[in-house]
Amino acid sequence: MENIRSVLMAIVGLAALAFVTVFAASIGLALIGVLAVVTCARMVAFKLNHAPVPVRTREARRNDGMRVWDDGRGKIIDL
Repeated sequence: MENIRSVLMAIVGLAALAFVTVFAASIGLALIGVLAVVTCARMVAFKLNHAPVPVRTREARRNDGMRVWDDGRGKIIDL
């Protein structure tokens, strides 16, 4: 009887160890997947961040003349 109890306890212990191992491995794979997605998103964002931005010089802005618009609180005049 003592021998059967020992075998059952060993089987339960091994099952618990297998469960913990599978659980830790699945958490590790999920973490690796999230990190891969974040890394790809950062690479894409980095490439989009370095897109050229059109810049107008002060001379080009002066040639446009006066701009007037209303923001709801009053008129804004940009010279």
